[in-house]
Amino acid sequence: MSSLDFVRFNATDNVELQGWLNNENSDVAVIHLHGMSGNGYENYFLDNLRQTYAAKDISLFTIDSRGRGIISDFRQNDGWKHAGSCFEVFSESVHDIQGAINYLKTLGKARFILQGHSLGCTKVVNFVLTQDISDIEKVVLLAPTDMAGWANTDPKHQEYLAKAKQLIAKNKGQELVSAECWLNKTPISAQTYPTICEAGSSADIYGGREGGALLGKVSLPMLIPYGTADIGITEIDGTIDKWLERVEKIKNNNTQITVIDGASHGFRGFEDKLAEVVGDFVA
Repeated sequence: MSSLDFVRFNATDNVELQGWLNNENSDVAVIHLHGMSGNGYENYFLDNLRQTYAAKDISLFTIDSRGRGIISDFRQNDGWKHAGSCFEVFSESVHDIQGAINYLKTLGKARFILQGHSLGCTKVVNFVLTQDISDIEKVVLLAPTDMAGWANTDPKHQEYLAKAKQLIAKNKGQELVSAECWLNKTPISAQTYPTICEAGSSADIYGGREGGALLGKVSLPMLIPYGTADIGITEIDGTIDKWLERVEKIKNNNTQITVIDGASHGFRGFEDKLAEVVGDFVA
């Protein structure tokens, strides 16, 4: 397996980002998008997936998106971009993904697999449905959280949504709707809140809409591994069977779902099983 390189690259709106690249010889590369307030290295399953992909001569590029951490600043042109999960605007995630693709193309990569975890899955779905995907071959969604469903676990969700819209109308988008949102008690700004959790938004991949749910509009071959002990399952749907019942009605025929019994949201302790499932899919 080749060495892991620390990489600097630019998003397509000139936000300076970083990532970790395992560069193999073939022209195929996986781009991994972390979840909400995460990063490109903390999940243990990335170690296993890196080995799995390398064995198939596939590069893995795990990036820190502008949603890295809770509050993060990034260089942009001659100034700074205030982001992290507290301040990022969901629609801007396409710049991060395209920037990663553009960088890999300079290394001779030409065929891509987009992989997301948690909120990263939602960003991948949005990219695939709104951007040029002529060079994207497959999609891997690791535990794609129902963001609107997650927001609804907070009894103050509608209150936060109304407050966010009021603040945005007053040009105060960087003010917080709350310092403790949702089960994970994270601060979220007004400019962020509606873009990731409003029903009918581009981040609402499960919700019904004209033409069908966004998740089902992905026509590329797609794999969704989900664990039965995932908080996104237990808090929103109650059981994996309830989630499956919901997803079977909206998914595309090219979508393969694999349930990993006992696995939590980060697949901790089930990394080998996850790598096996993903390896079979990309083979």
